Amino acid sequence: MLQNEITSEKRVFYVEDFQVFGERYGIDYRFPQLGDAQAIGSPVLQGDVEEMTLSSGISLTHSDVRVLQPYETTSRHSSPLYILMVLEGCVTLSLSDNEYAVRSGMAFISQLSEQQAMSARHDANSTLKTLSFGVYPDDAQRESLLDSLLAEWRALNTPTFLWQVPGFVLTGIQQAQQQGLSALSRKLLLKGPMYQLLGHGLYQLQQTSPCRPEQARLERVRCLLEQSPERDHTLAQLATLAAMSQSSLRGKFRKRYGCTLFEYLRDCRLALARRYLLEGYSVQQAAWMSGYQHATNFATAFRRRYGISPGSLRHSR
Repeated sequence: MLQNEITSEKRVFYVEDFQVFGERYGIDYRFPQLGDAQAIGSPVLQGDVEEMTLSSGISLTHSDVRVLQPYETTSRHSSPLYILMVLEGCVTLSLSDNEYAVRSGMAFISQLSEQQAMSARHDANSTLKTLSFGVYPDDAQRESLLDSLLAEWRALNTPTFLWQVPGFVLTGIQQAQQQGLSALSRKLLLKGPMYQLLGHGLYQLQQTSPCRPEQARLERVRCLLEQSPERDHTLAQLATLAAMSQSSLRGKFRKRYGCTLFEYLRDCRLALARRYLLEGYSVQQAAWMSGYQHATNFATAFRRRYGISPGSLRHSR
C-alpha cells in the first residue's frame, strides 16, 4: 500500500539509505514493523532533506518529510550542543530515562555523548518539518560567540531543556525556506535566525536557573501533563503543584509555553492515543487509556488534530 502512495515529486528514502546515514552520522536505526527479509527495498520517508554547514560552525539539517514506515533512532555521536526545532508535527525524544514530546513551534536542546545517548521515535502516517543542528567537538573553525554560548550553557548546568520558540524566530526560519533560493542565500538567511534561536534559548535557560524557582515549578506542571496525560488533572491540583493561584498558573503557563494548560494536556492525550492505535488497540481502548471518557469526543478531537479519524489510522497501520 505504501508503494501506491508514493509519487515521483518527492524523493523516497529507503532502509538502505538509512544504513548509509547511520554509518556517516553515528546513528542506530530500528524499524519495529519490518523483519530482516522485509527491510531491503522498504520505503521509510518521502520528502526533502537538506544538509549544510554554516560559517559559525553549526551543522544544520532541514527535513520536510512524510513518515511512511515507523522507525526509531539512537544517536551514538558526541556534540557539545544539539538542538531540535519542530516546525510541524511532533517528535518524541528519550534521554537519560526522561521522555520529551517536541511539538510544532518548540525546540529541544541537549548535550550528546556516549554516556548520554538520545533516542527518538517517529510514527507512521505523520508529516514532519524539522530543523536540527549540532556543534562538532573541538571544531577549530567555530566562532568565538558560539564558544561563549557553550561556556555559558555549561555554567548553568542544565543538560536538557525544552522551550517555546518565539514567533519572530519562526518567521525568519520560514523565510529562509522559500522556494527558489540558492544554497548561499539560504545559508545567509538562516544564520541570523539560528543565532536568535540560541540567544532566546540561553535566555530561557537563565530564567529557569535555581534563582528562578517559579519557572522550575511551571516545568514540573508541564512534565506531569506530558508524562501522565491519562490522569484526571484539575486546575486546582496543578495550581497546588505550582505553588501559585489558579489564575496565575493559567496566565504564566500560556506565556511560557504558547498554549493553555488544557490545550497542552489535550495534545499529550491525543499523542498517547495515537501510539495506542498504532500498536493495535481499538478506538474505545485508546480513548479510555489516554484519558477520554467518551469515544465520540475523542474521535472529534483526534480528527481535528491529525486530519484523519482514529479508526482510519488504526486500519492503515
